[in-house]
Amino acid sequence: MTKLLSPKQLDQSVVINVPSEKAWHIFNDLSLRPKWTCDVQKIHFSNQMTTVGDVAVTECIVNGKSGKLTTRCVDLKPPYRGEFIVEKETFGFSKMLKDISFAVDFKSLGENKTQITMQSHYQPKNSLVKLMNRFIQKKMGKEVDLMMNGLKVFMETGQANPLNPIN
Repeated sequence: MTKLLSPKQLDQSVVINVPSEKAWHIFNDLSLRPKWTCDVQKIHFSNQMTTVGDVAVTECIVNGKSGKLTTRCVDLKPPYRGEFIVEKETFGFSKMLKDISFAVDFKSLGENKTQITMQSHYQPKNSLVKLMNRFIQKKMGKEVDLMMNGLKVFMETGQANPLNPIN
């Protein structure tokens, strides 16, 4: 059962040609986050490997705007699922959305193949934002696709995401 409060808005997957244990390890190693994302510039954490209750403060550039995102891991079921809530952010998302969170699932498809699914959860704060939700989903979906493709390339080749200015 999920610990996330809001409904799932997006469900996006990518198949990566690495064993699921390796995929889990790379995703949960916070020191590697800037290598595979296109927006994380720096990440502050107390434990390099994600654990329940840990907070990570991520310095990002999203759509050309610098800001910070504070997330907390609320549930882990290694090596299958992690759940995270956004506690604070400086981009303005929380002006329109509440209970922003995400989950990541890892499913082994064989010895060297893993399906990684990212689920984005949130609730529109008012009826106007609810009307705009398709646009929000499309925009957020493009960002998640870029992130997941960067994760795939990094996991399969070790090559850092060239879309990230620090790489």
